[in-house]
Amino acid sequence: MTRPRSSRLRLAAGAVVLAAAVAGGGLALPGAAVAAPVAEAVGEVAVPFRAGATLVASGAGGFLSTLGDTHYWTRYADGAETRLPRQGAGAYRASAQSDVLVSSEGTRYFVHDMTRDADAPPVVIDSAYELRGVNGSTLVMRDGAEGVHFVSRVPGGEVVDRVVRGLPAGAVRRVYSTAPGAVAVQTVTADALKDKLSVVDVATGAVTATYDVSASTDTAQVSAEYVAWRQGPDTTWVADRNGGAPARRSFWGLLVPGGWMATGDGLGLSPVAGGETVHALDSARRVVVGADGAALVHGGTLADGVGLFRVSVGADGKAVVRKVADSGERLELVMGSESVPAVMDFDREPRQWMSWEFNHRDVDVTVELTHTATGRKTTLTSWWEPDHFGSHVSWDGLSEKYFGTPNGAHTWKMTTRSVFGTSVTRGGTLTVVRSAKPRDFTDNGVADVLVRDGEGRLAAHEVSQLAALDAECGEEGCRPQLRATTSTTLGTGWNTYTLMASPSDRTIVGRGRDGVLWLHRSEKGKLLPRTKVGGGWQVYNKIVGGSDLNGDGRGDLLATDTSGVLWFYASTGDTARPFKPRVKVGGGWQVYNLLVAPGNVAGAGGGDLLARDKDGVLWMYLGKGDGTFTARRKVGGGWQKYSHIVPGGRNWRGVSDLFAMGPSGSAIHYGANSTTTPFGAADKVPVKGDSATYKSLF
Repeated sequence: MTRPRSSRLRLAAGAVVLAAAVAGGGLALPGAAVAAPVAEAVGEVAVPFRAGATLVASGAGGFLSTLGDTHYWTRYADGAETRLPRQGAGAYRASAQSDVLVSSEGTRYFVHDMTRDADAPPVVIDSAYELRGVNGSTLVMRDGAEGVHFVSRVPGGEVVDRVVRGLPAGAVRRVYSTAPGAVAVQTVTADALKDKLSVVDVATGAVTATYDVSASTDTAQVSAEYVAWRQGPDTTWVADRNGGAPARRSFWGLLVPGGWMATGDGLGLSPVAGGETVHALDSARRVVVGADGAALVHGGTLADGVGLFRVSVGADGKAVVRKVADSGERLELVMGSESVPAVMDFDREPRQWMSWEFNHRDVDVTVELTHTATGRKTTLTSWWEPDHFGSHVSWDGLSEKYFGTPNGAHTWKMTTRSVFGTSVTRGGTLTVVRSAKPRDFTDNGVADVLVRDGEGRLAAHEVSQLAALDAECGEEGCRPQLRATTSTTLGTGWNTYTLMASPSDRTIVGRGRDGVLWLHRSEKGKLLPRTKVGGGWQVYNKIVGGSDLNGDGRGDLLATDTSGVLWFYASTGDTARPFKPRVKVGGGWQVYNLLVAPGNVAGAGGGDLLARDKDGVLWMYLGKGDGTFTARRKVGGGWQKYSHIVPGGRNWRGVSDLFAMGPSGSAIHYGANSTTTPFGAADKVPVKGDSATYKSLF
C-alpha cells in the first residue's frame, strides 16, 4: 500500500510558524489545539457565519468571507449578507481593518466601500501597474521598473498616482500592506544574502524606518507599534515601528495592537516584548485584525462551538473572548458515517478500504485488527487528507511486520482523537478470505519458504518478510524496516526424514531412513497427521516438487535415482493415493547436484525445472505441459555459491521467483517472464545460511 504523505504541523502556541495571507493581511492557522483557554466570554452571538467558509478580513461594519470561489460581505449590525459579484479572476482584496474591498478586471480596479448603499457604484481606477495590496482606499502597486506607487481616486475625481520616494536602492522584492496607514517594502541589495525592509507612511509617501533583513525573509507585517518579519520557519524578528534594534522571537503570528502577537493553533496572545502566552480558544483556523484593533478569529471552543470570536487581553491579563458570529459547527468530534466491509476478499480486491466520515477535516484514525484464532495483530493508520472530512485506512493483507494476516475471523477497533481532545472509538468484526496460494503453509495468502534446522524443527518463513529484509523506503507510510524474519513453527521431530519436498500447495512429503515416503497436508495453517505414500523411495537421491507438470492444476513430484534417471510422479489430489505410477523422463541427470521445480518461470505456460551442474551453471528446462521438457537452456553461472535454491512465490508478472541461500549470503531472483532471460539481477538479502539453522530449505 502506500501513497506519498506530508507531516502535519502540530506545534504549541509560542513556537509556531504561520503563513501570511495575501488578501486582507490575515493569517491561516494550522488545525491543532493548545492548552484549554483561560477566557472570559462576553456578549451574545449577533450574526451567522457560513459553515465551511473562510474568513478573509474584517472592518468596522462587517467581515469578508469566502466559500468555494464565492465572496460574501456580512454586516455586524444585522447579519445581512451580500453575495459579491464575480469580476475578472473573481478574487476580492480587502484593506486591513477597514470596510474597503477591491476587485479587478484586466487593468481596471473597482474599489467598493461596503459602508455605502449596496447599489452604490464602486470607484473605478484604471492602471497598468501590478496590484500588491490595498490600504484604506489606496491601491498599493508596483510598476515594471520596480517602483512602488500609491494610487487612489475620489468618486468623480482624477486618479492620484504617488511614487514612493526614499526607498533604498535596489529592486523591490515584496510589498506588504497589513495595517492602516503603513506599508512595508522589501528591497534587494548588492549582497545576495541581505535585503532591506522599509516602513512607508501611506499619507505622506515617506519612508519612516528601514531595517536590515535576510534575503530569505518571506513575510512581514506592520502594526501601530511594531514591525515584524519572518526569517525561515522558526525565527521571527520584531522591532519598534519607528526604528531601533530588532529582537528575535521563537513564535510567529499576527501583530495585534497593544503589544501582542496572535499565535498558535488554539489561539494564544503572546507578548511581543516577551512573557507568558495568554490562551483564548480551543481552535483557531484563521485570524485577522478587526477595525477596533482586537483579533477576530475564525475558530471555536468545545463549549461554544465554531464561529467568529473577538479576542483581546483584559487589564487582568486574561483573554476576553466574545463570539460575534456562529457557524453552527461543533468542535467535539462526531462521526457521521462508517464503511467497513464484513468480508475482505483479497482475491477479488488486493487492497481493501475501511473509511469513516467526521465533522472535522483530516482526522487521524488508527485501526487495530486481531485475528481471532491466533491473536496476531495488525495496526493500520490513516492517510493525511487535509481537505476531506473523511478518514480511511487501506490494507494489502500484510501486517506492519510484513506478515500476511491469516484467513478467518478478525475483530477490529478504530480509535481517533481529534486535536481538540475529543475522541471516537468504534469496533466490529470482519472475515478475511483468500483462495489457497502456492506454497502458503500458514493460510495467510503469502508464499512460504520451509526451513528444517539441525534440531529437527520445521518452520515457515514468509517470502514477504525475506524480501523486506534490509529494504529501505523513503516515503511516509512505509512499514518499519525489517532486520530479521519471524518464522511460524509447523512442528518438531522432522530429523527422521532424509529427503523432503513440497510437491503441491500446502503439501509436504518426507522420506524416512527406511525408504518409506510420507505425506503431510496443511489445513488452516496447521499440519494434519501424516499419511503413508509407500516404500521403496530409498532408490532416489533427489526429490523435488512445486511445478504442475501436466497442466491438471496440481503440483507434481520429480525424483532422480542413483543412476541419474529422472522420474515423474503425477499428483492425483487423493490423500489415500496421492501419486500416479511413475513415468520415466530420461537419463543423464547425475550431472546435476541440485534441482528446483518452482512452477512457471519463463512464461511459457508449463511447469518448469531448474538444474545446477557441478560447475555452478544453472540450466532451465521449460515444461511442455505433459510431464516432459524442452531442451535445456543456459541461465548463467555462479550459482555454486548457494547451498539452497527454492521457489520464492509468484510475483506480479505471474511467474515464479527464486530464493537462494548460501554461507556468504542470500538473494531473491525475481522472475522476468522471459524464456531468454528468465531472472533479473539478484536482490541481496542479509541472511547467511548455516547447516545448523538451515539444514534443509525447500
